[in-house]
Amino acid sequence: MTKTTAQQLIETRRTIRTFNGEPIETKVLYDLLNSAHHAPFHNKVEPWNVYLFNGEGKHVLLDALEPAFSEMAEPQREKVAGHIRNAAACLYVTAKAFETEKGNKDALLATAAFIQNLQLLCTEQNLGIVWRTGGVFDDARMKESIGAEGETFVGLLQIGKYDEAAIPSKKPRQSLDAHLAIFE
Repeated sequence: MTKTTAQQLIETRRTIRTFNGEPIETKVLYDLLNSAHHAPFHNKVEPWNVYLFNGEGKHVLLDALEPAFSEMAEPQREKVAGHIRNAAACLYVTAKAFETEKGNKDALLATAAFIQNLQLLCTEQNLGIVWRTGGVFDDARMKESIGAEGETFVGLLQIGKYDEAAIPSKKPRQSLDAHLAIFE
């Protein structure tokens, strides 16, 4: 069986961590986000919010992180800041808060689907993307600084152009059979 374009895209997607410094136009990112925005959701409204920090706008993100950075050791702070500086753009993605546990779970899962859509779209456009979920980005002071207070942090996405050498090899995976129960 010949694999479809979607199958090939899913199977060749990689997390790219090293970018070459070339900028990405905000319009390109906007168009990708607009397509990713078609992710499924179970509430009456799309549950995700996205805060885009492109080019020099990354300084706003770094400034928002400063209170959390002040509590970190210098090497760790520099490592996180270096990751942000290395990317062409960063997207801070959150899920809106709902009144019920089910609503919050649905929002989180839908937001993850939105991020997966964006990862696949970036792969298709030869843009690298890293999905970071580390604790420093969930700092309440940082959220307040960018207007995301009360929202659930889902990920900081770092996006950039990359050179071929930055593509990691395929990770070994268990057989699907290790994760599948079939009832016929």
